[in-house]
Amino acid sequence: MDRLLNIFITVVEEKNLTRAGDKCFITQSAISQNLKLLEKKYNAQLLNRTNKQISLTKAGEILYVHARQIINQYTLAERLIYELQEGISGPLNIGSGFTFGEYLLPDLISKFITKHPKIRPKITIKNSIRIANQVKENNLDIGIIEREVTDDLIQATPFAEDDMVIIVPTNFINNDKDNISYLSDKTWIIRENGSGTRQVTDNMFNNTGINPTNILEFGSTQIIKEAVRKGLGVSYISKVAVQNELKKGMIKSLSLDNYKDTRKFYYVINKSQPSTKILEMFINTINFKS
Repeated sequence: MDRLLNIFITVVEEKNLTRAGDKCFITQSAISQNLKLLEKKYNAQLLNRTNKQISLTKAGEILYVHARQIINQYTLAERLIYELQEGISGPLNIGSGFTFGEYLLPDLISKFITKHPKIRPKITIKNSIRIANQVKENNLDIGIIEREVTDDLIQATPFAEDDMVIIVPTNFINNDKDNISYLSDKTWIIRENGSGTRQVTDNMFNNTGINPTNILEFGSTQIIKEAVRKGLGVSYISKVAVQNELKKGMIKSLSLDNYKDTRKFYYVINKSQPSTKILEMFINTINFKS
């Protein structure tokens, strides 16, 4: 049964029978035969199959969610037993939002590996909502996100703060320092929906009355910095993400009178998953750093 579930999960995630067969080291016809056995067992069609794509039926969606949880539980059990027999070693799947992941996580991981050289972190960088969802689905052991989330299945713990700043090109001229409404006329380059930076940017717009008429959405902090540096517009971004550019005079920053936005970084874990010793040690490293 475990093998059937693994094959089913692989087909769903690869969205292709040939690729699934390669990954499972069996032929495409064997993949099809195993899927038929699974459908016979549950007396339900699990997949919609055409020449171009594979999609889940409603029954397939239910089975995929629970099959993934079952396989994740097997993996967790193996890890806990390995820790018991061999000591603290093995993989740790870490997810992070872009700002923390690109500018703060490398130093954290370096310190963690130095102290625990037998642990092998695997890093996934995506926007905060996608990281939280992967923790919820048990595809990550822990996530570090840059916005609040509300979900009964995950536990979010704040552990650090991050100052935000408006960045502008070096040739930017502020003709009216006492009135920020002029910023509404500028092109704003902001992150996509779902990112922590986008959430605090929208909050800033609402709280200051800035109402941009022209907005560009970019999915990367690095691209946003480059776009501002080249004069495409202005942005609202983590100060830690632009500290080098500000020191080198590549861009400038603006402060908003009577408005200071400090957001929080959170680590998130799945409430239903028992903690491993590896995860506990990583959380201790996070809390020590903060």
